[in-house]
Amino acid sequence: MKRFTIAASAGLVAVAFAVAGCGGSAATSAPAAATTSGAPAAASTNPQPTAAGTAAASASTSSGGAGAEINACSLLSAAQASSLGGNQYTAATPSTIATGQDQCDYANAGGSDLMVIVYQPSSGVTFDVLTSVQKGVGTVTNVSGVGDKAIVGSIELDVQTGDRLIAVEGAGGTLTGGYSGAVAIAKAIIAALPQG
Repeated sequence: MKRFTIAASAGLVAVAFAVAGCGGSAATSAPAAATTSGAPAAASTNPQPTAAGTAAASASTSSGGAGAEINACSLLSAAQASSLGGNQYTAATPSTIATGQDQCDYANAGGSDLMVIVYQPSSGVTFDVLTSVQKGVGTVTNVSGVGDKAIVGSIELDVQTGDRLIAVEGAGGTLTGGYSGAVAIAKAIIAALPQG
């Protein structure tokens, strides 16, 4: 099942790139980490953070403004993620997966990892792009009470808060049942984001 979802999510990334390319705008790009619940595509294209990505993520801080790169793992500890998500996460590994795309991978020894991605304005990723990717694989549901606007589908929970986007993957989308854990995680991330 995991191999199928990884292949399917890799296909979604290709579709998202094609959709973004058809728009003719260099400023809009597809997310580098479109994933399926429980099997992140980012993990399939970047299974281990590179030394450069880890160094960049370690050097970044959470004290910067809205445009600054951040250490996404500094926003939510593995213990907090475990408490909010209902799974036991043992480690949090930060990485910068592309310009303006700050990721934290929370390892789960007994199952699927949790992936949180914070898209900065400099990423070029928009809420419309995330919505398009989600709609490409199934039903998308609007979620109220988290951020400025939010959707959930079989891939992830996507939230817009100000000029940032947050993707919570592997904490429950429609594919795995409920998404209350993903909402709780997103709310905690939003509360911890540096203001700018």
